[in-house]
Parts: sequence; C-alpha cells; structure tokens
Amino acid sequence: MLRGAVLAGLSALLAAAGHAAAGGTLPDLAVLVPVLPLLAWTFTGAASRCQGLVGTLAVLAVGQFVLHNAIELLHPSHAGPSMLTVHAAATVVTALAVRHADRGAAALTAALGRVLPRRLVPPPADRPLRTLAVPGPALPGRLARAFAVAHARRGPPVAC
Repeated sequence: MLRGAVLAGLSALLAAAGHAAAGGTLPDLAVLVPVLPLLAWTFTGAASRCQGLVGTLAVLAVGQFVLHNAIELLHPSHAGPSMLTVHAAATVVTALAVRHADRGAAALTAALGRVLPRRLVPPPADRPLRTLAVPGPALPGRLARAFAVAHARRGPPVAC
C-alpha cells in the first residue's frame, strides 16, 4: 500500500515539474487532487504485481500519460517532443527512485529484524514477567567496611 502511494506521489510531483520544465503550465490543485487518489489506488493494486523494473516503468508510464492528459484538459499547452522527453525522464527517475527505495526498505527491515526482539505472543497474565537482577555498583573497601559495621550495630535499644 505504501509503495503504491509513494509511486503516485512521486509520479504526480515529477509529472507536474516535468510538464512545467517542458514549456507547459504548472497544474492547478483542482487537477491533482481528484487524480492523485485514483492514481494511488491504481498504483497500489499494480505495485504488488509489478515488482520488477520493467513492470514499475510500465505502471509509471501509464501514470505519466494520465497525469499529462489531466493537466492538458485544463491548460492546453502542448510543447511537442520536449514534453514527451521530460515525461519519459520523469518516469525513469521515479522508477529508479522506487527501485532503490524498495532495496533500502528491505535492508532496513532486515537490520531491524536482527536487532529488535521478537515478541509474537503476549506474556501470560497468570504469572509476573521474568526480570533480570542487576548488581549494584561495587563499593570501595573503606566504605564497604563502614557500612558493614553500621549495619551490625543497628537494632532496637537494649533497654527496651
């Protein structure tokens, strides 16, 4: 789910930037707000099936096409082949970013799995949790003897 939402967000961001860089206009939020959830929903469904680089490129190319046409509906300003080039570059950049993010997320998950304790079942409620006794700091010799003497003399008064 997160992968699809990231794909949609990156695709929309790079489509808008690419569209403006190729001579088009920046899209209004009135265009992106309705299109972005639809892309996120589509990309979330496609992200589980398209794990490879080619599948990711195909899904992102469709997303760039949809975003380009949505932007063009309100602001027709076709700039020719430069528009296609910039949208293609946005597709490749997004695919590579997502590919590296997938690998980074997998490495982070594996590292955390080795470090963090696994607690798959809750502790039983009928007995207390096991605790580890930690010894206190060692006292210097003179202080330890003073405490031992003070502890030995302590008690109720003899006259009672």
